[in-house]
Amino acid sequence: MNTTHILRLHPSLHGRRWLGALTLALLLGPLTAAAQAQPTEEIKSVEVPADEGPDPFEKPEEREKVAPLQWVEDEGGTTVKDATGKTSGRKATPGVAAGGAAAPGAKARAKAAFPEAWAELEAMDRMIDSGEVSVDSLINPGEVAPLGTAGVFTRYSGNINTQMWQSSPWNKIGKLYFTTPTGASSYCTANVISPRNIIVTAAHCLYTRGRGWHRNFRFVPADRFGVAPYGVYGWQSAGIMTNWITIGGRRWDIGMIRLGNNLSTGIPVTSYVGWLGRTWNQPSIMNLHSVGYASNLSTQYTHICTAESFSGGTDVLAKGCDMTYGSSGGGWLLRYHPYSSSGTHNLVTGVTSGPYPGGFGNTFVGPRFSSSNFVPLCSFYGC
Repeated sequence: MNTTHILRLHPSLHGRRWLGALTLALLLGPLTAAAQAQPTEEIKSVEVPADEGPDPFEKPEEREKVAPLQWVEDEGGTTVKDATGKTSGRKATPGVAAGGAAAPGAKARAKAAFPEAWAELEAMDRMIDSGEVSVDSLINPGEVAPLGTAGVFTRYSGNINTQMWQSSPWNKIGKLYFTTPTGASSYCTANVISPRNIIVTAAHCLYTRGRGWHRNFRFVPADRFGVAPYGVYGWQSAGIMTNWITIGGRRWDIGMIRLGNNLSTGIPVTSYVGWLGRTWNQPSIMNLHSVGYASNLSTQYTHICTAESFSGGTDVLAKGCDMTYGSSGGGWLLRYHPYSSSGTHNLVTGVTSGPYPGGFGNTFVGPRFSSSNFVPLCSFYGC
């Protein structure tokens, strides 16, 4: 398998506080003849540059200005067929890698390391619980969205609720901020999936086809009302499959980042939040919960859609949900179990990529983690 070797980097960033919603263009030039390209297991990666410059997402008031990354209706790509005319693909054995809890005392360590953020959120929780303030009063005008059932899915709020930002799976899912090749600031959703400080998201959150790599990646687990209770993390390297560049398509829309430690504490993200389990080669029909920072519902906290998934094509899952921009890269969780840190619960088996054809705003799709797309990336990074 051809790979690009990973080097080390030292991003510069600091986590801070307050309420609010929130250029390396290492360039692989536009590639042509995408329809003729054949799938490979090759991985492309990019490292943080030594001269990355000031952190554009250091302060909450800077992060609150960031708009979500918008979807492209068709991310390119065609169904690849073999010489017999049949859709390519091979049968594969389902795999599971368990999640893990942070070491004992993790909550206390996070509270000691980021006391202002914890004090602010705990004070907010006390006011909500006592009835002194309502949740609606904390939400920016125009961001209140109806919750409940619509169509073939059920959607409800995520880490807005008291204590959910302190618990699994919500504290392992966060906002991924970055600068696009055009110089715009944007964000997606990402998920901690490995004790080696690896996050998984959508490839289009890391690399814009035809333009190149994004840069200035910053991950904020459990980002809530602009507050970072577990700190802010820079990056060491980002990786995608070459197929995303040469072929495109939802099947290959998976990317990973190896995070750097929090520079204010020198401690990795998994020490504070642990990590989610991951699974691959699962059937297309599953009961899944999708999590994301969907801007059409709120930029300030996550939402969750639960529905039965179905096949959207080779290694592509589809499911009902009305989340749109900003939910890209959000995990699709199998065996969803709130407040559980068991390695057999809350297994990431896909991520949000974009809208189902003709279903914008009510159904979306994402890559089905498999031996063809997810496993090569995990092997590259040593998940």
